Amino acid sequence: MIIKILRWAGIVVAGLAVLLGLLTLQLIGLAERAVPDYAGDWSLPGISASVEVIRDEHAIPHIYAQTDADAAFALGFSHAQDRLWQMELFRRVVQGRLSEVFGSAALSADKVIRTLDFYGHSERSLNALSPELRVVLDGYAAGVNAYLSESTLPLPPEFQLLMHTPEPWRPADSVGMVKLLAAGLSGNAFSEVLRTRLMEVLDDDDLKTFDPPYSADSKPAVRDLASLYQTLGLERIMAAIPDTGPPGASNNWVVDGKWTKSQKPLLANDPHLGMLAPSIWYAAHLSVGESNVIGATIPGIPSVVLGRNNHIGWGFTNTGPDTQDIAIEEVNPDNPEQYRAPEDWADFETREEEIVVRLGSDETFTVRETRNGPVLDAIADTFEDVVADGQVVALKWTALTSEDTTIEAGFRYTKARTVAEFDEATRLQVSPMQSMVVADVDGNIGMIAPAAVPIRGEDHETGGLLPATGANPANDWQGMIPHEGLPRVINPSHGYVATANNKIIADDFPYYISSSWDGPYRANRIEDMLEETRLHDVATFERMLADNKSLLAEQLVPYFTAVEPETDQMAEAQALLRDWDATMEKDLTQPLIFHAALKQLHTKLYADELGELTDSVGRRREGFLMNALSGDEAAARWCDNTTTPETEHCTDVVRTALAAGLAQLNDLYGDDMSKWSWGKAHPVVNNHLPMGFIPGIRNIFNIERPSAGGPYTVNRGQTGSGSRPFANVHAAGYRAVFDFDDMNNSVYIISTGQSGNPASDFYDTFATLWADGGHIRMTTDRGEIEAGAIATLVLRPKEEVSLTEQ
Repeated sequence: MIIKILRWAGIVVAGLAVLLGLLTLQLIGLAERAVPDYAGDWSLPGISASVEVIRDEHAIPHIYAQTDADAAFALGFSHAQDRLWQMELFRRVVQGRLSEVFGSAALSADKVIRTLDFYGHSERSLNALSPELRVVLDGYAAGVNAYLSESTLPLPPEFQLLMHTPEPWRPADSVGMVKLLAAGLSGNAFSEVLRTRLMEVLDDDDLKTFDPPYSADSKPAVRDLASLYQTLGLERIMAAIPDTGPPGASNNWVVDGKWTKSQKPLLANDPHLGMLAPSIWYAAHLSVGESNVIGATIPGIPSVVLGRNNHIGWGFTNTGPDTQDIAIEEVNPDNPEQYRAPEDWADFETREEEIVVRLGSDETFTVRETRNGPVLDAIADTFEDVVADGQVVALKWTALTSEDTTIEAGFRYTKARTVAEFDEATRLQVSPMQSMVVADVDGNIGMIAPAAVPIRGEDHETGGLLPATGANPANDWQGMIPHEGLPRVINPSHGYVATANNKIIADDFPYYISSSWDGPYRANRIEDMLEETRLHDVATFERMLADNKSLLAEQLVPYFTAVEPETDQMAEAQALLRDWDATMEKDLTQPLIFHAALKQLHTKLYADELGELTDSVGRRREGFLMNALSGDEAAARWCDNTTTPETEHCTDVVRTALAAGLAQLNDLYGDDMSKWSWGKAHPVVNNHLPMGFIPGIRNIFNIERPSAGGPYTVNRGQTGSGSRPFANVHAAGYRAVFDFDDMNNSVYIISTGQSGNPASDFYDTFATLWADGGHIRMTTDRGEIEAGAIATLVLRPKEEVSLTEQ
């Protein structure tokens, strides 16, 4: 009987394997037929004059046009050729229309986005933009739509598998892409909720030790500014309350000529986001007349987001400001259509939203808004333990505006010719707030952190760190920080600026920006390396971007090696750690041992105190950790496990964490440590959305390479969770170094390839070079570009006749 069952099981498995093989072959065939031809001569509607698109050896488009609108048209056409599915997916996220493609599984996400009215704000924000940019947005949309209407190729494989056809692109879709970036780089409202929950399980002293004051070793980018701002007459002192850290991470730094061999500035940048296949970034070069702009674009946005032109270069890191507040609104018990306002009961503003659900029932729901913002009914369960019966939660957020000019600011960055002009353009930045470094060919450097950042009055109930009463006018924002009052430093006397999501302001800064700064490890390492090498060039900056030294590991390893080993394997692991320079290199075993033990150490220090909140803390608390292990009396008591009758000490916790970490590694990789390596356990995983999560076909779409670095290195690679706890899932999808002595000597790279089609030769072009820390030249020299070109595409107006047609 058993044999018969096994035989039938084998037949079923074999049949499934055959079906999977046929599906794979079919999928590959679909993808191959959709690969675009980069050469040709197209007559198209929506363009005013002929444009050339030269694809270099990496398939990067170099666009030569006579107007900005025509250049945007060609960029839209190129984006559609290479990244149409990515554009469609992200657009539908912003519109709250994923359910039309994915069915009821996406309904909850759509309801949240519809509640926030991202797309409505995007449409209305078009009226706040300049005529110059409106023409560019129209040109970009025309370019995307020309490809959609004129291409005879099948749609990319994702469309075919999902049996979905994209709608025409609209200018509001591009504005919405910027809104999506703001959403991905914000999130302090949910930090307010977490703080509220922490206050329920920790007393005041525990709260202060769990998140101690920011490290005194950190050097803020903006130093000693009290005298600069004293005329503003403002002062704010915030209490130390736990934070959850910024949602994004990045590095950037810029030096003036005193620090370089050429006596001209150098600038480096590597924004860190979730790793996707294809990358969120897309390299492109736009040439209009004598002007050039080259760098990283985001498909859907009609200009270079990060890059350089002939005169300036710029790079961003996420600042992590407090631009969101949770308002607790009281519902009128006698009239549920009203909420309490400062003077009396007020009517909720309402609108109806209808969501079309594929293969399901369409859903209509009512969105309520108060004077503070939309009511988050769509995720009411999230706030069950924060609000009482008869209360609802509204979100106040600077990005929820119909006068968002952030996309205008980005367009103007590409036009700036000096640091001063770039600074002026930042006045239009609304959200997200970024710490922007910039330099120009005249030798000026600077850092500006622009955005709409609210000012909260001294009588605010919680200072914006916790949910507050919506009806209390003391909790209203008192306007925004004036542009002149934002963090800024131009041509600093010490000759450089570096940021890495760390605290960029001095303690006496007159405005409250954030309590959610990232740890100082990367920023301090950057400054150490800057000062170790007195005269820098592009090569030294490239080495800095690839630096794998962990200052946290350097501090923590002695604690792991000092405890008495429990087993021979632990003793062997300790010997390896003693003989380690704290670098997270791919071929080493020690980084894996260290991070396995570190993950366990965090959990074992505070899981007993926090209980169910442990997994919600959101980030590692390095300051708290170091204080506990170094003997700080208030922090060290956390080492005692409150669930046992014995009193444990920190050495016990360290030993237990190391043992647990080794046990986890044994389960994952076997007990032979000579076969463990950081690169294998820590591959960069560029996940395709959504195919990369479907068994059987994920390997066709996902792009993986062994990678170095870690959460605390300049070459940052944030680790994951689940069955692959050490995988690199959040890293620098784009890197660049700009040389202001010779702009064409600049270098850059993205993490995957230009194409979003897995059958294309250019799907993973850069993946190995990226993982090895390499770059390609960032040239705008036409002769050099043409010498290595693989194809040239000519786009001309529909009525224009090419010479070959005469």
